[in-house]
Amino acid sequence: MECAIKLALDLSPEDEQIIEGQMKICNWLYNQLLQRANELRDSYVATQDKDAGKILYAERGLRNLVPDMKRTHPFLKSVHSSPLKNAALRLSRVIQDYQKSCKRKRKGKPTGWPSFRSHKVKPFSLLYDEPGKGFKLNGRSLRISLGK
Repeated sequence: MECAIKLALDLSPEDEQIIEGQMKICNWLYNQLLQRANELRDSYVATQDKDAGKILYAERGLRNLVPDMKRTHPFLKSVHSSPLKNAALRLSRVIQDYQKSCKRKRKGKPTGWPSFRSHKVKPFSLLYDEPGKGFKLNGRSLRISLGK
């Protein structure tokens, strides 16, 4: 059975800094992937490059760029893989919503192309969605893996 639990965390100042740093890293990754998505979109519009289209419009296309980014930007390894993966999937979902909106296949108001995020305006939440990976509940305490 799946469930979502929203918890208020009682953190030490050091832990709060670590969590905030990880939120900033996820926000940075989102913005970097959005920059790459903008480049892929321009390439796809100009040349109809099928590879660019696959990366840009596939559900997991942007997420598959994360491992290479971890190699070129080692600081990404300080965040557990699940929140990083979910930052990429969130962006992919917004792009897919934009596509559906353009084709009038989406209910509700039209959705625009995603925009860059500012950590100061709206903090990036850390989403751990794989049971047993990145977090562990022990009674009333929560243990979060903070990466390597």
